[in-house]
Amino acid sequence: MAEEKLHCKVTLCLMGDKRAFGPGVAELLEGVRRHGSLQGAARDMAMSYSKAWTVMRNAEEIWGFPLIRRYVGGKDGGRSVLTKQAEIILERYEEMNEALHDVADRQFRQWFNDEELHKLQKMEG
Repeated sequence: MAEEKLHCKVTLCLMGDKRAFGPGVAELLEGVRRHGSLQGAARDMAMSYSKAWTVMRNAEEIWGFPLIRRYVGGKDGGRSVLTKQAEIILERYEEMNEALHDVADRQFRQWFNDEELHKLQKMEG
C-alpha cells in the first residue's frame, strides 16, 4: 500500500451551544435540493431517515427557523424544498468553507512543504 502524502484537513462547523451547521447538514440540504425529499437525501448519505430528521430538527431548533419546507401527500406524493434562509445559509457556508480551505492550503504549503519537512527529518531529537 502506498503511503499517503502529508496533508491537512479542515472541517468548518458553525456552532451555538451545539453544532448548528456543518458538512452533514450541508450535504443533507444539498440532497433535499437534488431529490426533493429528506428521505432521498438520507438514502444518498447511507443515513437512516430518522437520523436525518433528528439532524434537521436539531439544526432548525438552533437557527430558530425551518430549513426545509415540507409538503405532504397529494396525487404526486409529498416533497420537500429548502427555505430561503436555508439557501442563503448553504451558499454562505459553501463560500466560507472554500475560503477557509484556500487559507489552510496556503498555510500548510508554507509550514509543511517538502523543504520544511526535509529540515525536520534531518534534525536531531
